Amino acid sequence: MAGRVALVIRDQKLRERIEKIARSIGADPVVFTVPGTLNLEEPPTAIVVELEMEGAIDAIAGWKARWPSCFIAGSLAMPRQDLWHAGIAAGCALVSNRGALDQQFKRTIEERASGEKGGLAIPRLLVRLNERTGDGLVGNLPDAPDGPIIVLRVGDRLCAIFDACPHAQASLADGKLEGNILTCRAHGSQFDVFTGARVRGPSDFPVRTYRVVEDGGKTYVEL
Repeated sequence: MAGRVALVIRDQKLRERIEKIARSIGADPVVFTVPGTLNLEEPPTAIVVELEMEGAIDAIAGWKARWPSCFIAGSLAMPRQDLWHAGIAAGCALVSNRGALDQQFKRTIEERASGEKGGLAIPRLLVRLNERTGDGLVGNLPDAPDGPIIVLRVGDRLCAIFDACPHAQASLADGKLEGNILTCRAHGSQFDVFTGARVRGPSDFPVRTYRVVEDGGKTYVEL
């Protein structure tokens, strides 16, 4: 596999293990000291980042917006539900504790490397839309692999977001939608449903978004 694996990791042992995995698939590991310094001209194959780092969650959202196909993995030194949810919401495809991350990363990145040769498609889930008119909730995927997803209509656009507010994991399905701004009914956090960006707290983090595609008269959410 050609390309680079960006490591935003301070833990030396984890960094060495990820570097070894990157080289085993023919990728070049590149180390960055803080999330804000990751600035590559070409899209990286993958990024591994410690979620406890200051600015990590915002950086992940920015990386995912810039490089949608990039595989992003987040590491946690200690179990923290808020950071786990925030990492997933921002765009991590994998979040794991430090001791298990390298093996999970290895399996996933090797599958992606094999998929490039075999033409692996982007995973997607079929969603059946309801017949409501106007803006609002039109579909949901409660059993998606990484957690529940809801599909919203805003004007003539469909968008999909992770159905858990990063603040306290309350469902966003019954939130108040005004234009492209969704307000969580639990504590009032607001999010842009197109980008996932946090508009107002108490949530400190964005919410994860997904691409909605139409194919053969059916609607899918890409994971």
